[in-house]
Amino acid sequence: MKKLNLHGKWVIGISLLIISCYVYLIKTNDNGQIYKETPVQMDIEIKDTKQSKIAINPITARAIDFEIEQPTYTTMLNKALLIKDTELRIKTISNHLLNWAKEAPYECVYWLDDQYKTPEQTLYISKVIHFLIVENLPVAGNIISNFEALHSDLSIVDDYLSTQVAVSPYEGLEWLNSLNNNEVKQEAELRLLQNWAVLDPTQLLNYLEVHTEIPAKKRTIIQHQLAQTLIEKNSQQIQDEFYSYPPLIQPSLAYSVISQWPEHKLSDAREWISMLEGEQSKFYAIKSYIDYTGSSSVNINELIEQIRSPKLRARLLERLQ
Repeated sequence: MKKLNLHGKWVIGISLLIISCYVYLIKTNDNGQIYKETPVQMDIEIKDTKQSKIAINPITARAIDFEIEQPTYTTMLNKALLIKDTELRIKTISNHLLNWAKEAPYECVYWLDDQYKTPEQTLYISKVIHFLIVENLPVAGNIISNFEALHSDLSIVDDYLSTQVAVSPYEGLEWLNSLNNNEVKQEAELRLLQNWAVLDPTQLLNYLEVHTEIPAKKRTIIQHQLAQTLIEKNSQQIQDEFYSYPPLIQPSLAYSVISQWPEHKLSDAREWISMLEGEQSKFYAIKSYIDYTGSSSVNINELIEQIRSPKLRARLLERLQ
């Protein structure tokens, strides 16, 4: 019985040994195959990885970007200032400045303000400010008001206000009053009001009625401009609705009505004058008739006699001589 058991164990042991050897040989064969294939696969992976790194590695990309970084506007402008050909220099610098003004207007103007020794500086400033007025009116107004050299230049102030008056004349006047150059303010205000008269005469009429502080000389000029605008729009309507307009503008309207009267209907003009009420309106209508027809005007004396003031009558008779 013991012999049988020993014999069985021996058989089992031998079988296990044979199986182990067989498994070892299989693994050895598989590993050999892996070792043979691995170098090829690794070589392919390494090659592919290297190619990928060249294409998309962010560190490499940043390095390349650093090397080809675009020059700043100041660098480009300083280089452009060295161009000897005047026409090419102006064109190149103007292009750089307008691009810069679009991206960073304040930086652009600050740089320009420092270039007082730069040839054609005034030209460049004018171009940049006009560009900003068209592209960004609020920014342009803020920049002009903050640079004394700019708001002391009547042409620049006029350029800004001629655009602003079409947007909001009241804001234009408020902006103008914030400036500290009185001479420029006075000149620019007159031109703003004249432009306003052309754009919206009725609105300006309302403004003039409220703001009585406007000096008489300036007011007369504006009223004349208003009258011209109204007459050009509809002369016949002005004749028919003359008294519907504020008394302050009626004398100027009377002058403008006559100055626009058809030459072949001057008899109608004299009749209209004779019907006019108001000493000043009649005076300016007669004055306009004399200026329009010349000193040889006929049938005008009887109209002059309608003027009650001896001083005004004398002024009209003097114009006839």
